[in-house]
Amino acid sequence: MNQVYKNIVSTAEQLFLENGLDIVQMQDIADAVGIGIATLFRYFPKKDKLIVAVAVQNLERTLPQLEQIVQSKKSAYERLEDVLNYLLKNQTAQKMNATKFREAFESYASFTKEPLADIEFYIEMQKKIANILIPLMEDGKMDGSFRTDIPIKETIITIINAYGTFGNNIALKSPITYTEEDISPHVQQKALKEILLSYVRPR
Repeated sequence: MNQVYKNIVSTAEQLFLENGLDIVQMQDIADAVGIGIATLFRYFPKKDKLIVAVAVQNLERTLPQLEQIVQSKKSAYERLEDVLNYLLKNQTAQKMNATKFREAFESYASFTKEPLADIEFYIEMQKKIANILIPLMEDGKMDGSFRTDIPIKETIITIINAYGTFGNNIALKSPITYTEEDISPHVQQKALKEILLSYVRPR
């Protein structure tokens, strides 16, 4: 990827976050990057291709941290907890923007009549993330830190998806859903983490 490509994708992500996927036009992106519309279309002939490229880059940012966690020398159970802790702490302003974009993208993709152009690249990135977690699952069987009477691959993927989805949802909606009298999103996230982790611990 050359610098122009990177600038287009980064600028598009910011504009999509500020104004919404449907509102932003290709001309808006070209103007913000400082290139001609013809140049933009050489890189991305369709707006949907650019939207997917932003979504792929968005997911790709999580790879280094997940790889580092999974490759540590801790037990599989401890590494799973570290993955969930990473998701819990994944709420700085920049990371919350990444979360907001993923939520917007998945909603946008679900309402399209036809599959988005290049959506296979997004699916492949999801598979890549899942594959990073495979050593965690295998090590859990070897070191005895996971139960052996449950399908561990399906369980771990479900735990991470459920926790990530819940965490994103509750964090994004907290300004309009929760008052001071309610249990804070952070407390609810920690409670769910303990519930999910307790399920995989050996009985």
